[in-house]
Amino acid sequence: MGESEALLQVNNVEVDFHTYAGEVKALDGVAFDIKKGEAFGLVGESGCGKSVTALSIVGLLPGNATVTTGEILFGNRNLLEINHDEMRKVRASKIAVVFQDPTTFLNPVFTIQQQLEEVFLLNPERVTAAAADAEAKGTKPSLVTQLSTSRRERAVKSLCKDVLSQVRLPETILKEYPHELSGGMKQRCMIAMALARNPELLIADEITTALDVTIQAQILELLRDLKRQLIGSTLLITHDLGIVAEVCDRVGVMYAGNVVETAGVMELFANPLHPYTQGLMRAIPMIGREKEKLETIPGAVPDLINPPSGCRFHPRCSFAFEKCKLTKPELIQVGKDHTVACHLYGVEKP
Repeated sequence: MGESEALLQVNNVEVDFHTYAGEVKALDGVAFDIKKGEAFGLVGESGCGKSVTALSIVGLLPGNATVTTGEILFGNRNLLEINHDEMRKVRASKIAVVFQDPTTFLNPVFTIQQQLEEVFLLNPERVTAAAADAEAKGTKPSLVTQLSTSRRERAVKSLCKDVLSQVRLPETILKEYPHELSGGMKQRCMIAMALARNPELLIADEITTALDVTIQAQILELLRDLKRQLIGSTLLITHDLGIVAEVCDRVGVMYAGNVVETAGVMELFANPLHPYTQGLMRAIPMIGREKEKLETIPGAVPDLINPPSGCRFHPRCSFAFEKCKLTKPELIQVGKDHTVACHLYGVEKP
């Protein structure tokens, strides 16, 4: 894939957490890319490093975490090399994140309008353009700092109404406080605040986990509609392969801090190659497939303070052989847009 097609490239990123128990090797050479205009899913069980990957991209890792190696290229800019102020500007206008629990991230003492207005005022060009649109044609737009208070307020409120309509919420929501809204409404407000940035990349981290099934379906339908309407790319982080199948174009499978397989969604479901991916597929209940018990992957998730040598999946893999215990497999190309990190594939085989 040419560089011009990639909006984001995560290359060999390693992240350690410093704890009293020892160094947690949370990410161990994570690598994937997201093309312009596509929805990329990052899937795996809890604790595999999906959210740590997202926090690494937007520079929000906690103080006890260190990125020890790798690069995260957004366009041609390495996000790991820019300072705090520059990263704030990126988060204000280029990359937006929607987290799992909206209650944690919405301020309980401000109305939805106040919180949306704050986002728009971080992007004064949009306020200036909105004010100009409200004036007669041919009028030269003023700088946002020169706008009268009333014009600025009208422009910002108009933008708030527009972004709420994108997530199918009425403008009456503007006067509400977060505690007055349902979980689904709060999550839509978080998505609206992300869209207010007009981002090139939207990161959605487990955004349906805390919602009931009906509201989950509505949020997924909203994401599909936004994907059709918006030019930007989406990184969808989830543990649910069903969500990936509905929303995403391509998917990366993570296990214990590694991306073990990437492929187009249809390709992955039709032809999973990594033993871990195959195990996940066998554990999905299927209509028409009669089984008394769902299959499980034997063993337990490894301790990332003392992770297994070689391939981190080898203690649970029925195909493992000696090389799997000694050497970490690299992601190799096995088909069009299909990569896998497994010693069963490539030149050297058991």
